[in-house]
Amino acid sequence: MIAASSRLRDQGFVNQYRKLILRILAVVLAAYLFYVPSPWDFRAASAMLLQASGSLLLFAGIVGRVFASLSIGGRKDQTLVRTELYSVCRNPLYFSSFLMTVGFGLLMGRVDFTVVAAAAYLAVFYPMMLNEARFLKARFPEYGEYEDSVPLFIPNFSRWQARETFEINFRLVFRTLLDAAIALPVIPLVLILKAYL
Repeated sequence: MIAASSRLRDQGFVNQYRKLILRILAVVLAAYLFYVPSPWDFRAASAMLLQASGSLLLFAGIVGRVFASLSIGGRKDQTLVRTELYSVCRNPLYFSSFLMTVGFGLLMGRVDFTVVAAAAYLAVFYPMMLNEARFLKARFPEYGEYEDSVPLFIPNFSRWQARETFEINFRLVFRTLLDAAIALPVIPLVLILKAYL
């Protein structure tokens, strides 16, 4: 198996320094959220609808990340997985994280912040997806055909294919669940902050 640092170095600057870039981006987005006033003032019913939609997207993102981890089963860079979520989208983990990003923005009740956060996410992760695609194409001869038939980011569920059975890497799934579940306390925290501010 390829060492993670070597793999990321081979995939380009954005992939190699993604954690630092994401930390900087998180600070910038937090500053935007707290220092830029919302250009729209939603009525209570609309704000509740935004928050409910945001909560659902957060949960959908968590489920998506866990299911994608189940599908890949710790075999990243060892084999080309083309079933389950990887049969409908080449980057289901990134798409699931995107749902969580949009969900967080809506949970804040700020459409402007949601758009800014979604654009910032794509500005970082779209180049990462392209870099990873180049890396995988060089590593797996069959990747070109997979690339031609499966969307990069937006899932196409009409392409769904599933295996009869597959091995589960519980450590990977548990780690993914913990990473994604960090977003869960955000829901009550945001609701409490909004009630008192």
